[in-house]
Amino acid sequence: MKSVLALLFLLNSASAFSTSQQRRVERVKLQKINRELIVSPSVAKANFLHLQQDIDAVVSAGAPWLHLSVQDGYFVPKVSFGSPVVSALRKQYPDTILDCKLGTINPERRVQEFVKAGADIISVHPEATLQLPAVINDIAASGCSPGVVLNPGTPVSLIEPILEDVDVVVVMLVNPGHGGKKYLKQAIDKIQAIQRFASDNDIPLPHISVDGGVSASNSAALIDAGANVLVAGGSVFKSDDKEAVISDLLHGGSETVTISSGRNDFA
Repeated sequence: MKSVLALLFLLNSASAFSTSQQRRVERVKLQKINRELIVSPSVAKANFLHLQQDIDAVVSAGAPWLHLSVQDGYFVPKVSFGSPVVSALRKQYPDTILDCKLGTINPERRVQEFVKAGADIISVHPEATLQLPAVINDIAASGCSPGVVLNPGTPVSLIEPILEDVDVVVVMLVNPGHGGKKYLKQAIDKIQAIQRFASDNDIPLPHISVDGGVSASNSAALIDAGANVLVAGGSVFKSDDKEAVISDLLHGGSETVTISSGRNDFA
């Protein structure tokens, strides 16, 4: 009898999880259609000694998404974190969209791991796999929103064959794991090229996310070009007034904010 009850509990839990995930993914798709402006704070820039405190602060400040940049030390030279962090965040923040970017070699080997952990969006680099269409299909078939990442040196033409199949395109302003120089003009050119291709081919425009050194000093130019998701790390997590920074990002403002020290320095 106990085993039967345990099985029923697991089935009900799985059903509840899949229903809640479905609602979150439907929200991602609706936000895409409505071209909502979204700030997705990058968890890699949080203070890992006070991770829940930092995440609580950005969620309370109005961030509907959290960006998780997974780096394997091979495709991206640094190592960040893996699926256990995603799983912990999923349990603690059931209504927040978890926006996972897999900077890993052969991401097809990792997709199901992050699906099970509770990711809502899974984006992959086209250079990291020989099976890009299959990976995108696997992500979508698993109930998540698929995405693709464009590094500064990656041309838009590389993702044109699968553009209609993704919900998110992440345009990098920096080379992942390196930081340094920001390729703002190239990013703007890519944003505009994505929009032209979608319009010319009569396909839905995906979320256009920008990542790497995004701040209030460049957010207006990125939004004007057509970006609607701003992945911001240090500019949000290092601020003592996260709500003001998020508002600044969305409006391209220049409010003065206080910066705290003692944070991570992942690029």
